[in-house]
Amino acid sequence: MTRLPVLIAATLLFAATASAQERVESAAKDTTVLGYKMHYLEAGRGEPVILLHGSGGEGARWMPQIKALSSDFRVIAIDHIGFGQSDKPLTTYHSGVFAGFLVGFMKAIGVPRATLIGQSLGAAVALDFTVHHPNMVQRLVLVDGGGFRSPSDPPRPAVPDWHSRQIANAGTLEESREYLEKLYYDHKFVTDELVEHNLILRLRSGSTAESMQTAADRGLGGVTEAEVRGISAPTLLVWGANDPLSSLATADKLNVAIKGSRKVVFDKAGHYPFLEHADKFNSLVLEFLKSPS
Repeated sequence: MTRLPVLIAATLLFAATASAQERVESAAKDTTVLGYKMHYLEAGRGEPVILLHGSGGEGARWMPQIKALSSDFRVIAIDHIGFGQSDKPLTTYHSGVFAGFLVGFMKAIGVPRATLIGQSLGAAVALDFTVHHPNMVQRLVLVDGGGFRSPSDPPRPAVPDWHSRQIANAGTLEESREYLEKLYYDHKFVTDELVEHNLILRLRSGSTAESMQTAADRGLGGVTEAEVRGISAPTLLVWGANDPLSSLATADKLNVAIKGSRKVVFDKAGHYPFLEHADKFNSLVLEFLKSPS
């Protein structure tokens, strides 16, 4: 007689486990914006959270976050226009271009408002988007990226650092490895598989990256300090203490400019704290997303 309750409990446990597994299975999807394909991954249900990757990346880079957040939220990880499996129209890419396509993307999939989590380039896009479309942003998480123009900014160097540009746009496995070892604090993450995958992604989006650098040289895109000071969305800033690309000074400036923002610095982390310390990052973000606004 005791076997029946045990059997029922086991069945319920199996169903709950299967349900949880279904929630973390991401579906690959495409939609069209301005006649161009945009690729994205989607998992979970609930309030929408959109993940915005960095330069040369793809939505799948956020896989640890997709799995962790999708039990409570509808998680959408896009490939920016010009990157990954999204189309790559010939244009001069800057944050305003990416933000404009994000507006079209959200309209295309029927999401009027969402939390934005952006890293590096994705953070710059999220910041630009929030400044110009505040009613479409629920909350904002900026990871090792973003920033704003200020009169006190030092002038751009007359001669670019060509070597840094080359490894960032990696055309060889050696360049790909050098760049990744620069960005990861812990080199155990820099596996042969990651080096090759990073190279493949950057070869696919090489023209986009070059275009972005041209836009930066021309001073295109970006937002001003005054515009950033007008942001009212609850904001979390997460930075790697050992990031050689985006300094803690940038995080400090954003923290001062965005009223009520919270800054968290991860020790022993480079440009990808959400990957080097995924569990800690996910717990922090979940706490932020569930906290009263």
